[in-house]
Amino acid sequence: MLPIGSAAFLLFGVLLVVLGACHSGLASSLELDHTAFGLLGSALSAGIAVGVLVAGPLVDRYPRRPIFLASTLIVAAAVGSVATGMSLGRALLHVAAMGLGAGIFDTLLNALTVERWRENSVRPMAWLHAMVPVGAIATPWLVSQTGGAEQWVDFFHAIGAAFLALSAWVALTRLPSPASRAATGDRVGWAPFLRPAFVALCVVGLAYVGVEAALTLFAVAYSTAGLELTEAHGQRAISAMWLGILTGRLLLMLTRGSADARAIALSGLVAASLIAGGTWLGLPHVELLMAACGLALSGVFPLMVALAGQLIPQAPGKAVGLVAGLGSLGGLVLPPLTGAIADATQISIAMGSLAAWCVLISAAGLVAYRRQPS
Repeated sequence: MLPIGSAAFLLFGVLLVVLGACHSGLASSLELDHTAFGLLGSALSAGIAVGVLVAGPLVDRYPRRPIFLASTLIVAAAVGSVATGMSLGRALLHVAAMGLGAGIFDTLLNALTVERWRENSVRPMAWLHAMVPVGAIATPWLVSQTGGAEQWVDFFHAIGAAFLALSAWVALTRLPSPASRAATGDRVGWAPFLRPAFVALCVVGLAYVGVEAALTLFAVAYSTAGLELTEAHGQRAISAMWLGILTGRLLLMLTRGSADARAIALSGLVAASLIAGGTWLGLPHVELLMAACGLALSGVFPLMVALAGQLIPQAPGKAVGLVAGLGSLGGLVLPPLTGAIADATQISIAMGSLAAWCVLISAAGLVAYRRQPS
């Protein structure tokens, strides 16, 4: 499962940053201001949220290969059929559909990982999620090497072809059937999901996904309009942030023992300090700032998912689906909110406002640690 899961998460990383990497081309082609461009990020997060929420009960009950195959084909169709001159409304539909497919296979692979490794799932989860920044790091460079952001349509079509290849691999791969106790996961009541520790993890996800999406989407705008640097600096900043995330997730794999939510609390506090300080001081080394932010936040998502699955082992699909799906609401809200702040004030203030959401990550992580079952 790890090889095909690694490939899927690598392409997931491509999807997460392709909008930001193609910012100038997309904004020019569709005539978007910061707020409208943020809506594209919201559409991606909304699609992911729906995908992970829908997939949770399905993964707990039904054969996994058809679900996996359908999800990759959805992405391939959505990304591979974009066209020049399309309306903003159509673009939103394409982006939402690619998020939908990605959300489905994200939940499926997370649930399979928790099922197979149980209390030892943090390391394999960290490995799979380390593939996300690999794809994210490579994407801005690939965009610049294949004609730049102005050729965004061709780049999207290439992503569609990659997902078609992944679909062929999925069709030839056997995946484990739902375990007998997981098959009854749909009959698990809501009480376990209302535990303070689980709710706190959902809050962590909401803030983390929102911050990650906003940093990625507006890195180029912040570099050019906020720091008066070149577009290339912003693209490198996106890669740098995801390089930091990759480094942190690889280090997480080397840790001994079981990590807990205290690591999430510390991550949020460090990231808040970096974002607030960096934007307030106007530090010109945006690549270093973004790399440090990525490193600080790197363990939040895999830890959150693994801890959620461990909290409710009788329904791992629902657990990881809910925590990731509800978390994706942050990606739905924060990008347009950040864009609106930028349009009303300036991009530096908008980026600095993300520090407050990192403080929320820290506070929710502390609640999750204190209220988790002993």
